[in-house]
Amino acid sequence: MKILLINPPREHMIKWTVNDWELDLGEISSFPPIGLMYLASYLRATTHHEVEVLDAIADKMDYESLRQRLRVFNPDVVGITSFTFTFYDVLQTAKMAKEVNPSVHVCLGGPHTSLFPDETLSHPEIDSLVVGDGEIAFKEWLDCLEQKIDARDINGVVVYREGERIVKTDKPRYIADLDALPFPGFDLLDSKKYYATFGRSAFMATICSSRGCPFQCTYCQVPDKKYRMRSPENVLREMLSCYDKGIRDFYFFDDMFNINAQRVIDLSEQILKSEMSGHITWLFRGRVDGINEAMLKVAREAGCRQILLGVEDYTDVGLEKIKKRITMKQAFEAVKMARKYGIETSTNWIIGFPHHNSAKDIYDLIDTAIRINSDYAQFSILQLFPGCEMYEECVREGSLTAGRWSEFVRNPVGDFYIELYTKHLTALELSNLYREAHVRYYKRPSYILRRILKLRSFAEFKVKARAALAVLR
Repeated sequence: MKILLINPPREHMIKWTVNDWELDLGEISSFPPIGLMYLASYLRATTHHEVEVLDAIADKMDYESLRQRLRVFNPDVVGITSFTFTFYDVLQTAKMAKEVNPSVHVCLGGPHTSLFPDETLSHPEIDSLVVGDGEIAFKEWLDCLEQKIDARDINGVVVYREGERIVKTDKPRYIADLDALPFPGFDLLDSKKYYATFGRSAFMATICSSRGCPFQCTYCQVPDKKYRMRSPENVLREMLSCYDKGIRDFYFFDDMFNINAQRVIDLSEQILKSEMSGHITWLFRGRVDGINEAMLKVAREAGCRQILLGVEDYTDVGLEKIKKRITMKQAFEAVKMARKYGIETSTNWIIGFPHHNSAKDIYDLIDTAIRINSDYAQFSILQLFPGCEMYEECVREGSLTAGRWSEFVRNPVGDFYIELYTKHLTALELSNLYREAHVRYYKRPSYILRRILKLRSFAEFKVKARAALAVLR
C-alpha cells in the first residue's frame, strides 16, 4: 500500500492572546515532525509499503498545494499527526484526503488521540486513531487493513469504527525497548527547512532519547507517564549516522534528558571517544534538579553548549503548588553552574497560574527571571487542557467552562480561542504582561551586548536576528 504521513498546515492555529502581539515560534525555530519520521522508518524496515512524509508547515503548503500532493501520490492510507489545538486543520486535512479519494483510509496519531477519541471519530472523514506509541500499533493496523483481518490482537491501542460501533483494542501501548526502533528517516525531508536559534549552523538534527514523563506537574497534560530511555550506545549510533551526513549540531528534544545524570555522563564519554569529538555541538531539555558539576564538565567537553530548563514559577510556594518538585535555589544554582562551564541556558516561565493573584506576581516573576539571567528566557501564558489536574480543578470551581474542548472537537471552528484563567487578571492584562515580559528581558542593553559578543557564525547571526525581530517587534 501507499502510505502518506502528514504534518498538516496550521492556517487556523488557535489564538491564546487577545492583543496584537503573539510570539511566532515559527520565526525562532522549525523542527521536523520526528514522530512521523519514526513511523516512516519503522514501516520501511518492517513492511513492503511505499511511505512518504509530508510536512506542510516546513513546506509552507496551503490547502490547494496539499490537494495536488494528495492527487499525485494517491495514497491508500493517510496518517495525520494531531494536537487538540491544531484539530481544525487536522480535520480539514482529513476532509481534503477524502475529497481527493473517498476510499482512502484516514488515521490520526499524536497527543490528541488519547483525549477525545469518541468526539474525534464522530467525524466520518476520520476512520481510526492510534493512541500512544504508534510504530508497532500502526504497522499492525495496516496489516489488518490490507489483509482484512481482525484488529483485536493488535499490540497497541487502536480506536476505529465498526459500522456504527466504536471499537478500542486494549493491549499495552508502550514500547519498552526503544533501542529496537530504527532511527528516524531524516532522508524523507529537506533538512534545510529546519532551523533553531541554537547551534552554529542553520540545521540541527532533532533526537528523542527517551519517551514519557514520570512527574505529575498539575498544569501539564502528558498521557504517557511510563518513562523509558534509550541506551547511550544507541543514541551515539544515531548521532554518528547524522554526522556521516554532514550534520554537526544536535538537539535532544525529550524533556527529561538529564533525569539520569549518569546516562548523560556515559553518552558524553562515548562522544569523546568517537570521531565526532571536537566537531559537534548539542543541547538538551532538562530539569534543574538533574544538573551537577560532574555532568556539566564532561558534557561541555563533549560539545554540550546549551541547556533548556523548565523553571515555570518564581517562588518555592508556587513551585510546590504546581508539583514541580524543584526549588528556586536549584534553579539559580543550575544556571550558575552551567555558566561556570561555558554552557548557555534557556529558562521557561509561565504567567497566570491561579495563585498569581495580581500583576505584581507577574512582575515579580519577570524580575526573578532577570535575576537568574539565563542566556535566553521564554515566557508563556498558562494554557490548560483536559487531562491535567489544574484544568479539572479550574472547571470544578467554575473558572473554566466544562466541556468546551469536547464541543470544539465535535464542531471545530477556525476562530476558536484558548480560554485563559482570568479570575485575577483579564485576558488582555495577561496578554500585555506576556509581551512586556519578553520586551523587558531582551531589550536590556547589557543583554544585547552579551549576545552580540557571543555570535559564532553568519548562519547563527541570521537565525538569531530573525528571532530578535519576532520578539522585539
